[in-house]
Amino acid sequence: MTGKLIKFTVAALVALFILVVGGVGLILLAFDPNQYKSALIHVVQERYHRTLALPGTIELRLFPPFTLETGPMRLSEPGSDALFAQAADMRLHLDLLALIRRKIVVDRIALDAPRVIIQRDAQGRFNFDDLLPKPSTPQAEDTSDNPAPPLDLLVRSLSVTDGTITLHDAKTGVAGHLAALNLELAGIGASAPGPMRLSARAVFTKPLLDTNFSLKGRLLATPRGPLALQDFMLRSDGSVLGIKKLLTNVSGSLSYTAAQGAPTPDPNTAKLEVQAFELKAQGQGAQGQPLQAEASLPQLSWAGNRIAAGAFEAKALLGAAPGTTRVTISAPATSGAMDKLQWPDVQLAVEQGMTAGAAGIHAELRGNLSLNLRTIEATLDAARLQGTWQAARPGAKPLPLDLQGSMAYALAGSTASVDLAGLAGASHIKLAGNSQKGAITLNASADQLDLDALLGTHATVARPPTATAAKSAAPAAPAQAPAQPIDLSALQALDLDARLQIGRLRFKGMQWSQLQMRVHDDRKAVTVDPFSVQGYGGSLSGTARVNLGTAHYTLRQSARNLQIQPIIQALSGRDFLLGTANGSLALDTQGKTPEAWLRALSGTAQFEVRNGALKGFNLAQSLRDADSLLRLRQDRQAVTSGTQQTDFTSLSVSFQLAQGVASSSDLNLQSPLLRVSGKGRFDLPAQTLDYVLRPTIVGTLAGQGGERAAALKGLTVPVRISGSFAQPQYAVLWSQAAGGAIENAVRNRARQELEKRLGPNPQQQLRDRLQDKLKGLLP
Repeated sequence: MTGKLIKFTVAALVALFILVVGGVGLILLAFDPNQYKSALIHVVQERYHRTLALPGTIELRLFPPFTLETGPMRLSEPGSDALFAQAADMRLHLDLLALIRRKIVVDRIALDAPRVIIQRDAQGRFNFDDLLPKPSTPQAEDTSDNPAPPLDLLVRSLSVTDGTITLHDAKTGVAGHLAALNLELAGIGASAPGPMRLSARAVFTKPLLDTNFSLKGRLLATPRGPLALQDFMLRSDGSVLGIKKLLTNVSGSLSYTAAQGAPTPDPNTAKLEVQAFELKAQGQGAQGQPLQAEASLPQLSWAGNRIAAGAFEAKALLGAAPGTTRVTISAPATSGAMDKLQWPDVQLAVEQGMTAGAAGIHAELRGNLSLNLRTIEATLDAARLQGTWQAARPGAKPLPLDLQGSMAYALAGSTASVDLAGLAGASHIKLAGNSQKGAITLNASADQLDLDALLGTHATVARPPTATAAKSAAPAAPAQAPAQPIDLSALQALDLDARLQIGRLRFKGMQWSQLQMRVHDDRKAVTVDPFSVQGYGGSLSGTARVNLGTAHYTLRQSARNLQIQPIIQALSGRDFLLGTANGSLALDTQGKTPEAWLRALSGTAQFEVRNGALKGFNLAQSLRDADSLLRLRQDRQAVTSGTQQTDFTSLSVSFQLAQGVASSSDLNLQSPLLRVSGKGRFDLPAQTLDYVLRPTIVGTLAGQGGERAAALKGLTVPVRISGSFAQPQYAVLWSQAAGGAIENAVRNRARQELEKRLGPNPQQQLRDRLQDKLKGLLP
């Protein structure tokens, strides 16, 4: 009897199950979801003020398994017809029997060609904020003895094919899109990790990148457990931030546990862990130079307010050999509060060249790093910068560095500061500066600076042509490669206000002192104002300006009481002027090469020189044979010689410059023997001159070997200086001396001869002698 009852009971239950399932099946088979599309569209419009479009036919199938297929779908922005999201199709496969076990089991979710446009305004509001659930007010906890357990969720498979995500962030400026996005996930909600694959192409204008990437690993995601990506590998291939052909591999494991607690989660219960992180990358810089980098971090744990990190190491190689730059960064393991994290003995090393005495740099920065990760602030205390730098020029000597101080950075306001002092070679230097939102303020000082030793510079040495070359026309110079344009683009990205002070300065053999200058760069122009330096018994001062957009250069300079000869000789290699000078320059030019600067040079220049000499020719010496040259009216030509000079007590001259040619017409030179005027031109691009001096003899040549030319007092004889700057020639133009002056000179010479023969008052003696002769002829 009991056995029959059990059989009947089981049969009844089976029949009931068949009836229920069959009834539900009949209901579902008779159910048409398309009848409710308009209601769904209306609800979306009323609640979210968005337009939902479902132009296709919604299909619903019960077996096998329960499947919902939407067809094309489109959702607009709130209060607009602009697109927010769309997809060509969505398919949902659901396990209905799992609902009996209080589980939501989705066999598969598939999205075809989805497109989502994500936007954020300047106030930080996203265009999907209205779709997120609103925070609920705390409700009374369920105090029943048997509260209903929450439903479990399991998604066995999720796939996205050919998706696109577009991002416009007005708050940060980030703009770009992910295209050709393909995603495969398995086991979302399962207790064991499942495989995942993601690939896409990222094209962004800010940050600048165009790269294909792929991500694979094992994903663990449960509603109440950690979110973990184990043994992941991220690969990318493209251009990132100006680095071309960048191949990147990033591997490791990540785990994140969300904050726990009810009704309000406690942020201190959140946890992030990183294991076996490694990065390797290689690519090419903007100029094609090779780049390589690698980094490793064995462990990082962030739980609440505590952080623990393993030893961090990173290396980078920049550029091709032999000019490869090597950069290494290392930090030991540490742990502590996230707002007071201490990293002792952090090291940064930079090395370039410096092999077998070659040029380059080897520098190492060490210090104790303090981090506040809440406010993103960093301080490097007990910082010490040591190393050696050598310029890539012959004769340059290594410069040892040993500076100590501190550095700091704060994200708020994008501020940074540096304060260093110590030795650079034999120089005691101080460097202090700060930066705020890219604007740099800098103060630097040094008690002495030897640029000749640092840069290998020296006084210019002119090489005069050979005697044969001086007599003949100069041969055509060999063709030279065109000068490379000077690139000012780096200065257009710089916002700088710098002040520099140097006690003693050596440059090209010259010794200066008390140099002071201020450099200001506002991304539009670089201005040096003021500039001053002392030396050679006087001082230099002035201003300079470069328009970075038009490459227009302006120079305003003045000199007072300078001994001019050593300065000219050091800068040009020519020794042609002695004396104490005052002067001023007002010059403008434009161009991208030094040759273009010379061709476009314009402005004015004025000079006054006292108690000096013009070297290369001696006007007094040229007048010694004046009598024979006057009779023959013959010009005399010669080349300049470093052993000769024309002394003067004062010289003044001004120049007008246009297109690189300096013209002058007001030369005024005075000496006890001469008064000299002159005019002519100097062609700076061609390195030639053509200048005519007009000396007038106002004194006597006695004592200078010129007794026979004493009669030339008052005579003006032109002297033409012409030719190249390297070897100018001069000619005394006796043929152009004034005719009346020649007659006076001959009359004076005849009178001098008579005085020698007849003695003083030769006219009276001639009359007396003539009367004596006549007495003998007349009765």
